[in-house]
Amino acid sequence: MPTETREPKPDWQDVPAGLRARIDAIIGEPVVSGDKVFGGFGPMATFALATASGARHFCKGSHPGNTRQGHAAVIREIENLRAFPELARFGAAFREAVNDGDWHLMVLDYVPRTGDVPPWTAEIIAQVMSAIASFHCATPERAQSILHDRWASDLIAKAQNWHTLRDGPAVRERFLALFGDREAAARWLDRHLDRLIALKDHGPDIGGPRGWAHMDIRSDNLILADGRVLLVDWPVLSWGPQLLDVAFFLPSLAGQGGPSCADGLKLYEQAATTFAPGDVAIAATTVAGFFAARAGEPEEPALPRLRWIQKLQLFPALDWLSGVLGIERPPLPKPFQS
Repeated sequence: MPTETREPKPDWQDVPAGLRARIDAIIGEPVVSGDKVFGGFGPMATFALATASGARHFCKGSHPGNTRQGHAAVIREIENLRAFPELARFGAAFREAVNDGDWHLMVLDYVPRTGDVPPWTAEIIAQVMSAIASFHCATPERAQSILHDRWASDLIAKAQNWHTLRDGPAVRERFLALFGDREAAARWLDRHLDRLIALKDHGPDIGGPRGWAHMDIRSDNLILADGRVLLVDWPVLSWGPQLLDVAFFLPSLAGQGGPSCADGLKLYEQAATTFAPGDVAIAATTVAGFFAARAGEPEEPALPRLRWIQKLQLFPALDWLSGVLGIERPPLPKPFQS
């Protein structure tokens, strides 16, 4: 990855000495090194810690240079990890968190990656779908009361989606600018926009199993470790239709060389449950609209790869949407790079 595309992150020595001492106490011995870790798409502080005895831990969190949204995400993740210690069954175990001013850091067990995705293989995809299905099935009874008003609810009811392209001329123009043939893209959008908005408005009616949902599953939030697949990063842990959880994973899987969204959903259904076609249509519409309202927006300096990853997900999502609804596909996108 070119250095200029990396998100700005602090060094371990930037962490206030008092916080580092408190982290030593959580671990039970002094940290002798903290290596900055890259992998996700935000400017969060992320460190691989090591002690003199060879023990390793992972530390991540917010810092004075983080974005407002990133800071809020860290606070939510800490709340979620404290509320649901059983998440350790599916990811890295949470030890404790410390804070001082704009610094909010959590300490977790360190899980070394023994493989990377992409590239995706059929075996790894099957393992991932099985892990997601197992996580979904393990929803604790208290999850609904704790998580009922979290991000999945906002995503279905309020978040930017197809209606934003109808109501915001600038958003519409930036979306159309993503295609090689802008006029053909405009005709496609005008032909189908009312139907897409109506389908998205049925988001609260999505059927199938409801339970806790990660809502941010991508390759960077998966760890392949000695034959296991772990889910990490829990800031948007939510309660809602679990179809939507896997639906948001499928476009990144397809965009990074995996199966199409339609084929990816079949693999999840083999591991979990079959969804009704009408529910799949609503989910595909919601996912495609989420990225359609964002992928063409101006770049954010603190997240230099954000628009790239959104474009990577938008176009497979549009292909999926078109296939599910039985409509023509939009024109080809303009080339884009990370």
